[in-house]
Amino acid sequence: MKKAQPIWKRTWFRYLGVFLIVQLLFIICEMTAWAPNFKPSGEYLNKILHSQFFTEWFTPYKIPHFNLFTALFAITLLPYALIGAMKDFTARKNINN
Repeated sequence: MKKAQPIWKRTWFRYLGVFLIVQLLFIICEMTAWAPNFKPSGEYLNKILHSQFFTEWFTPYKIPHFNLFTALFAITLLPYALIGAMKDFTARKNINN
């Protein structure tokens, strides 16, 4: 019988870990005022950063760049991590039955 792979070596766990580490860095940067000094953004990026979505609806951080990065990471990393975790746990449940 093949030995199960440790959880930290599974790809979905790595994606989830990256997302959580980035969020932790954003929280630390915001609390300690270590936020990077971003150069003035272009017109298109400014429209996105100052849109109603990032100024009123989705505002976990005071820094608009962090809000944008969080949204992008949530769209790209979280679905893969959640789907991978569900597949892993359902496969494990089916093996046990």
